[in-house]
Amino acid sequence: MTDTGSGNRFSPITPDDHAGSVWISASLCLVYSVITLGLRGHLRRKIYGVDDYLAFAATVIQVGQVAAIMVGLNHGLGKTQDLLRQSELERASRAAFAGEIMFILALAAAKGSTLYLMLRLFNLSGPKATSQGRTRMFHWAGLAVLAAMAIWGLLSVIAVSVACPVSTFIEGNSSQCSHQFLRWQLITAFDVLTECVLILLSIVIVLPVQIAFVLKCQVVLAFAFRLPLVALSVLHLKFISEYTTSQNPGVDLVPALVLQQVQLCWSLMSATIPNLKSFVKSFSSGFGIQLDPASTQAYSSSGRYNRSHGYELGSVGKESKSRSHNRSYHDIENGQGPLPQELQDGNKTQQRDQESIGSVGSQDHIIRKDVQWNVRYETDQRKI
Repeated sequence: MTDTGSGNRFSPITPDDHAGSVWISASLCLVYSVITLGLRGHLRRKIYGVDDYLAFAATVIQVGQVAAIMVGLNHGLGKTQDLLRQSELERASRAAFAGEIMFILALAAAKGSTLYLMLRLFNLSGPKATSQGRTRMFHWAGLAVLAAMAIWGLLSVIAVSVACPVSTFIEGNSSQCSHQFLRWQLITAFDVLTECVLILLSIVIVLPVQIAFVLKCQVVLAFAFRLPLVALSVLHLKFISEYTTSQNPGVDLVPALVLQQVQLCWSLMSATIPNLKSFVKSFSSGFGIQLDPASTQAYSSSGRYNRSHGYELGSVGKESKSRSHNRSYHDIENGQGPLPQELQDGNKTQQRDQESIGSVGSQDHIIRKDVQWNVRYETDQRKI
């Protein structure tokens, strides 16, 4: 008969030991985040931007955070503290403190990655973005939100650290590290606020643009995947409240640690969702930029002038059908120049966009001028 006792388990879950839940959540979320980063790197290869570097930094910080949590688990994190020696309790506390700091920093980097991607998609990050009315306003609004996120990350780290001895960090309000719930109330409030601002910013920017309503919804939905982070953040605060007033804080801290892993993993995944190729293909033809890796690489290798002596459609006159690829958000919004025909056809918009993007790398976007000469001689048959 097979022995199913706790001796055969890596981290058995008992009334005095809930560390197994943290092991599972931390390991799975780390795997998902690394896979997400690999997918992002594949989709954006050779066209990496600031948003990709921030996503990479957030994932690296998450690896450090998971490592710190696992060190704490090896020293009794997630267990009833009465069963731990004082030296083990101090090591677990230091590891948990390091994990909290890296958790906040990784969240801030993921937020910044999402915002930078938004500015890039909406063509609000280049030199032209600072020279036109509404575009300039959105550009500076985006930078202001980015600064607010950086300040939130810095102040959150200070709020967690100030007047809180590291050696007693996980002992709840019974330790010298008091008012932990108040600290996390402030951190959570601004965390939720910045997430809502991100989504509202995407709505405000895309609303006046002259593209199909379905395409607008698709753009907003891609960034609305961050909405579950609001619920996760509030739920995390609830578990912090229970942990700080608990008689057994070592065990009651576990749900908060599990929520941290899930929240950070979802934040990194939602920062990558707008990079998915199906979204980028349908989106890029409407906002004047091209983020599809295949087309971007083809463009950079051939330049404005094709090897077969044809010019790209965007380099000819105003009647060019693909002029939207070379126009900024400001031009499209204010109707400067003729709009592309595919943006005026209602229900046929998405189909034409997909056909336009799907033909990248072919000769469909090249205007050629073929000249044929036919020389004929006519003999005058009239008699003089």
